Amino acid sequence: MTGTRLVIDSSKLQSAELREFLSASTANLAVLPDFAWFEVYKQETVDAVLALLSVIGDFPEQITVLKSGEVIARLNLGLPSGVAAMERQDVAPLIREMIHVISGPRREDPIVLQQLKDLWSSAAVSLVGMHEGAIDIVTSLPEMSEQVFSQHEIRIIRTNGRYTEEMFASIFGAAEQIWETLAEGYGLQWRSMLRDHTMSAYLFRYALGIVIYLLWWIGSGSPKLERVDRIRNDLIDLNFAVYATYYDGFLTADRKAKWMFLNLSRALEAAGTSGRG
Repeated sequence: MTGTRLVIDSSKLQSAELREFLSASTANLAVLPDFAWFEVYKQETVDAVLALLSVIGDFPEQITVLKSGEVIARLNLGLPSGVAAMERQDVAPLIREMIHVISGPRREDPIVLQQLKDLWSSAAVSLVGMHEGAIDIVTSLPEMSEQVFSQHEIRIIRTNGRYTEEMFASIFGAAEQIWETLAEGYGLQWRSMLRDHTMSAYLFRYALGIVIYLLWWIGSGSPKLERVDRIRNDLIDLNFAVYATYYDGFLTADRKAKWMFLNLSRALEAAGTSGRG
């Protein structure tokens, strides 16, 4: 039996929509990016942890958690086993054990909560390191928009007009430049990669996602980029959107994240890839 695999945003972890999706078929899978899973550890009380597990805790066998972005960035996702290599294999027993511990007599043990806090702290540090280079790229959006698009093309984007062939070429050209920069930073042998493998690479799709984010920024009137914390949150949402292109869809309450996923998926389809593993 073939089910549907949806990437789940943190905002939907406790939703009735997620419960309905998992209840509809035992073949349906909820795919949690590492950061969504780490949101469980972020909670400051045991009751809050239990609340965040209220849905996924009832369906442990239908939950998939992705490996860290640092690991996924180095995988060859163009191989037949590529998407499976993104996924952790120890999630169901981990969820059951967590619920057992925090539902039992140890729930008030300060050591338990401290362990959760330590897990969250290490996850947050890893995520910050991963996004440092991308934040530098995003903060240069004003310069990038002038380099990539003419004033006429910027007006087309802001008025939701029809993109020209030249604009699509510029979008992919910019994505390739960002991809090369990111790939160099990760030590990937990007020059020797087959085209299909490049299109499947996480960092290429992430680079294309940054250009999609540029389109959103231009379409929003090119607001000032002053808050790094807001940019970082947008990049987390972009991560989720990129992961969703390897699966069957994206369950999120965030309109911008949904917009990035839809437009990233369309761009990948336009480039001749189905976008799914």
